[in-house]
Amino acid sequence: MNPGIWKLGDDPVDDRPTFLAHALAMSLRHGPGPWPDEARTLPDVPPPAAEGDLFVPGVVMDGLRSHHFDIAPDALAVTEIADLLDRLALGVPTRDDLLRLHERASEVPALDVADDLVEQIQLRRLPRKRIRDLGRHLAEHGTRRNAVKIGLVLIGACGDERDRDLLLLLGSLEELTLYAAVALANTQPDRQRAMYELARRVRGWGRIHAVERLRGCDDPEIKAWLLRDGFRNEVMNEYLAHVAATSGDLYSALLEPDVDDALLDGAADILTALAQGGPAEDMSDYEDALPVVGRFAELLADRRPTLQRLRGLLNVRDFVLRESADGSPWPADDIARLRRSYEERLTEPRWSDLVLAHLSDPRDADFHEATWAAGSLRLPVVPRLVARLEIDPLDGFAWWTAIRQATPVEAELLCDLAARLLPLPDLANGPGDIYDIGEEYAPDRALESVVGGLDAFPGVGLPLIRVALGNRINRLRRAAVNALAAWPADAVPDEARDWVRRAAAIEPVEGTRAEMLAFLVSG
Repeated sequence: MNPGIWKLGDDPVDDRPTFLAHALAMSLRHGPGPWPDEARTLPDVPPPAAEGDLFVPGVVMDGLRSHHFDIAPDALAVTEIADLLDRLALGVPTRDDLLRLHERASEVPALDVADDLVEQIQLRRLPRKRIRDLGRHLAEHGTRRNAVKIGLVLIGACGDERDRDLLLLLGSLEELTLYAAVALANTQPDRQRAMYELARRVRGWGRIHAVERLRGCDDPEIKAWLLRDGFRNEVMNEYLAHVAATSGDLYSALLEPDVDDALLDGAADILTALAQGGPAEDMSDYEDALPVVGRFAELLADRRPTLQRLRGLLNVRDFVLRESADGSPWPADDIARLRRSYEERLTEPRWSDLVLAHLSDPRDADFHEATWAAGSLRLPVVPRLVARLEIDPLDGFAWWTAIRQATPVEAELLCDLAARLLPLPDLANGPGDIYDIGEEYAPDRALESVVGGLDAFPGVGLPLIRVALGNRINRLRRAAVNALAAWPADAVPDEARDWVRRAAAIEPVEGTRAEMLAFLVSG
């Protein structure tokens, strides 16, 4: 840097790879995105967590905090970063000051400073061109995520259409999508098309951040995409279902004379998400819900049955049933009509035939989906679940469903099956209080799925309960005590009380020990 000349150098800030280099490498290998999971291993990723620790990626924290928590601004960090920007933008930039900016920006969560930092730039009337250049310097040379995010914030405050390619490239990293999306919205004349391009490059929280900024769009291509694919994401479709239904105008699309399969399947998944409710607007917030759910049932009258469409039917049916019971704002006559329509559609043999066909092969890729549907259609499935468990003894969902749909005779058979298929001697491996995340805990979770359903079968599964009382997972020990507590006193043998007494003596979790002692006192 020459004295007296305002110019930013290209020297690296440290010896780590930059986020830009990482994004360029992913783009060269895999195209514009979405990129495979290797893209999520970022240049500043922390070392592997110690056993028992949980590492929550920043993209997840930013998503959760921006949607579900108030952001507490860090006034001190804002002032310090703004002072560095002031010094750099109004004086002759030095390498040391650039390094200080990168270091200070990297130390604070970007969400805690972004809005107030933009306000400070405006209040101090810092030169926009130089702030843009500083933003690009952080974005292009940054080796730590928060520094790069703040670079994108600066571009969003003072950038222009020339920054489009950089924003799209860095925004293709899910960690940075939120900040790139805001910057694109603030800098691009064709805001909708830029956001559309970014949204298609990501599939997790990044998809959510980008699609939320397409709310109210009027581009026919984007509206059609929202209804068929745009709402889909790796977090929860519930976050974007309402945006898609309203901004994509689902009702008008379903009234078209030729509704294509992709649109029908999109409608099934959108209505499923709206009916289930969750972290965003749901069916009760959707003005066109009543005519849309009616039209959906009509369209399925002569269309090919699939599990995806059946899931939509079942979820909407269940929603309508809840509305009947809870006093819905919908007119009672309309609710009764919808209820009849959905029940009639679901009694058509083609739906149960579809489910049973998938369940006939225990290796079917959609076996779990068919199992759930079978329960909603009240189809007997325990023998088919036994066949599944014979080839996959660690299928916790199969155990969970089987024991809860079993007759008393079937429950005894399932407990015998669990004793034969699960490594019971290895599961008396506690007590403890650990996170059961990872494949190594699959046997423990399978046992929990069975024991958790034994409260309905007095006297059944005692060998499983004995093992469960000594397991390393606290939740499983509690399930064992709860099962015994739910049985009539004469169904609990004295030896089972002795098991609980010995377990309580060494139980490390106070609440679980209290439950064990309460059970012993009650008997």
